[in-house]
Amino acid sequence: MSSFKDLRIVDNFYQTSAFFPMPTVCISTVNDDGSLNIGSYSLCFPYYIAGKGQYAMLLECRNTSNTCHNLLNRGKCAINFIPDDRRYFREAVRLGFPGPSDEKMKTNLFTMEKGLAGPKDQDRPQVIAEAFQVFECTWNRELENAGK
Repeated sequence: MSSFKDLRIVDNFYQTSAFFPMPTVCISTVNDDGSLNIGSYSLCFPYYIAGKGQYAMLLECRNTSNTCHNLLNRGKCAINFIPDDRRYFREAVRLGFPGPSDEKMKTNLFTMEKGLAGPKDQDRPQVIAEAFQVFECTWNRELENAGK
């Protein structure tokens, strides 16, 4: 008899059935009206790490999410790695639910500030001051046919 249990795979398998470490990141983007959007994600991984002359991250997100819409339209985001703190994880869960950005951002717990990459660029989102690390990213539409 095995010591393992057979788990039923469900739609959010990576949260309930797959046990491997994933960071919780808050992706900040700029909405069409210029306001801030923050979405929480765990499926964010290094893609190019060596030998390509550039670095790249891979983000898995719904194509109907505010984050996806904003990335497609403006091509910029900040990947905010939040500290291991119960308050911040509660906020990440709250911000991770689908819905209008303006409603979610009314009670944003995080302190926002301008990042270091293009602080005058209106398409560049603010970063989370409490984050222990932030990657300010630009979407490369040509990278392996990402624009398709």
